[in-house]
Amino acid sequence: MKDPYLYDDAEVLINLGSIKDEAFFKTVEADITSYTMAALYSTEFAKFDSRALLEVHWIIFGDLYQWAGQIRTIQISKSEYVLGGDTVRYTHPKEIKKELAAACKEVSTLRKVKDQAELISRIARLSARLWQIHPFREGNTRAVVAFSVILARSFGIEVRAELFKKNAAYVRNALVWASQGVYSKFEYLERIYFDAMGDKKEVRDIGEEGDQKYSVINGYYVADQKEAPHKYSANQEEC
Repeated sequence: MKDPYLYDDAEVLINLGSIKDEAFFKTVEADITSYTMAALYSTEFAKFDSRALLEVHWIIFGDLYQWAGQIRTIQISKSEYVLGGDTVRYTHPKEIKKELAAACKEVSTLRKVKDQAELISRIARLSARLWQIHPFREGNTRAVVAFSVILARSFGIEVRAELFKKNAAYVRNALVWASQGVYSKFEYLERIYFDAMGDKKEVRDIGEEGDQKYSVINGYYVADQKEAPHKYSANQEEC
């Protein structure tokens, strides 16, 4: 079975502009989401639950995809450079709603956290948990990061959201390594969250200095990565 999110005659996600040229669509997508992300950061949410995350995705991608803000219906995989070609084990579509609801319960416990460093660390780890669920066919990193930025601001934390955008490849790969179960490494993700959220707490030194701070993850140079698309994993649908 072919991925139902792709055109039959092009390896491009079905989009509202009916664009089948991959390079052109990437340009259009980047232009549109740059505007919608900026608009999103001025939005306030009364609650930070799974519905809020779905709305965040819809705001970012609603001008591009009919399925924006909707939970994916297929299992997917992606060859990850920083995992030597392995994939993150994303949540099965049938379990996404339940897993999102369980993850978002963590938000209510954050209200009891008084120490800002602990709060930022827990927001970063919540982001990793939401990201591993991977509720959407595409756009999970931007949706989860935006959700965490708005969540942090609801606690009165000033966030330099531009830092996430400037280092998008680092952020995504940091999320990959924070989504490895018992083998997870959170220091990469926490590093940029602490920097973006203005806290002076030092995370464990992992060797990067100066301009190289966001260039290496677990020995892999982010700049060397060749982006791979998500693939429909038909053989995992019954797992």
